Amino acid sequence: MSITEQNIKNKANKEYKNGNYNEAVKLYSEAINASPKTSTYYANRAAALIMTARYNEAIEDCKIATELDTCNVKAYLRAGKCYLHVGNIDASLENYQKALQLEPTNAQADREYKSAQLVKNYIQQTVTYIDSKRYDLVETCLSRAIALVDADHVPVKWLLWQAECAIEQRKFIEAGELVNRLLRKSSQNPDALYMRGCVFYGQGDNAKAAAHCVEALRCDPDFSKARLLLKKARLLDSLKEQGNGAFKTGRFDEAYEHYTSALAVDDTNALMNSRLYSNRAAVLQKMKKFQEALSDCNQAIELDSTFVKVYSRRAGCYMELEKYEEAARDYKYLAELEPSNREYRTQLRKAELEQKKALRKDYYKTLNLDKNATESEIKKSYRKLALQNHPDKNPDNKEAEARFKEVGEAYAILSDPEKKARYDSGVDIENGGMGDAGFGGGVDMNDLFMQMFGGGGGGFGHGHGHGHGHGHGHGHGHSHGHGQGGFPQGGGYSFRFG
Repeated sequence: MSITEQNIKNKANKEYKNGNYNEAVKLYSEAINASPKTSTYYANRAAALIMTARYNEAIEDCKIATELDTCNVKAYLRAGKCYLHVGNIDASLENYQKALQLEPTNAQADREYKSAQLVKNYIQQTVTYIDSKRYDLVETCLSRAIALVDADHVPVKWLLWQAECAIEQRKFIEAGELVNRLLRKSSQNPDALYMRGCVFYGQGDNAKAAAHCVEALRCDPDFSKARLLLKKARLLDSLKEQGNGAFKTGRFDEAYEHYTSALAVDDTNALMNSRLYSNRAAVLQKMKKFQEALSDCNQAIELDSTFVKVYSRRAGCYMELEKYEEAARDYKYLAELEPSNREYRTQLRKAELEQKKALRKDYYKTLNLDKNATESEIKKSYRKLALQNHPDKNPDNKEAEARFKEVGEAYAILSDPEKKARYDSGVDIENGGMGDAGFGGGVDMNDLFMQMFGGGGGGFGHGHGHGHGHGHGHGHGHSHGHGQGGFPQGGGYSFRFG
């Protein structure tokens, strides 16, 4: 070794010790130029390259160093470290084994060899868990493997596995950060472009997913996964937009079919399918199929419990199905989630009021009507039920007698505009109630009946009888002659019951 070479080497060693690794690389290169057959210079330059994370360049220097000197233990150790950092674990283990063959008691070689073996085990487990889709365990194994290498320069394949694991666990922000890290290193990496497309696809942005797949295919025309994802993203986007268009123009049957077809495209796309179920629920609501709409809302929430919009839609279904307690629960959740949203608070109060109203007697159900019944429908239903259950037509039938009273009570409220308005609005609840029957002083069922059917003397039949008081006690008599419907005609017999 000449004096010049020795001086250069000494300067390089000094720069290395001072942490000036790039300067050390330059000086070791000068030494190599001066003496290209000296193994030590290559091994030393590899050490400086490792400190600047230029692992592939360091590997080439280690190869030359071991070719020039097959007993250069430091070169094998540095090669083992570099191969481990770039993810070539088998090559790493091979170099550590060569170092240990030369120096079986070398503690550094033994320690780093065992560390590389651990990494190999973690990566083998990672592959197994990916194949079985046990992504929680994939995450654990990868984290342990990465802890044993340079965390700032994780092998590309491992980062792709991490991104895939995050996507499958619907951690899309984390997955996006991992993929962006790869794309900053290589913007034309087809695997990274494809994985970025997967992130957008999982987030429901099919247009961006398709764009990234197109770019990945431009870099690698034979990339089958990118081609398949591109096809699904475009099909989903098309069907969803067709469904939206049909819904907006009132073509609900057509909208339903488009959303249903979209749901069949990919049953693994949880977020997109959650939106599709919600959209189809909106269609079903318009079609008055509230139970089916509720089922779709539940499916949407099961797929994405953070999807706020569908809770409001489900609450609407509950209201239509008169499941007020469930509706109030959803509106309460929304009101707590968005305290400034006045609509949620209004709907919550409405649901709570309906829940209280549901505890009263349901006069509409008593008359076999829905809450939108017209005046004529109320009158018609009362007439029919009163005739069916009148005590004269059902002698000694307590159930019919009770039913006749219930029908009369319901009609007394629903036939009176003022009382009906109070009943419908729930004012009776908020103001302390109207009493069980809400008659505010009592109404005679026969009076109601006679108002509806007419007749003389306020009674039925022809005969004699006696009673006590008004609205209590009972009469006794014999009726003679029957008119239309089996009810006696004429006056004189007043049927009373308590």
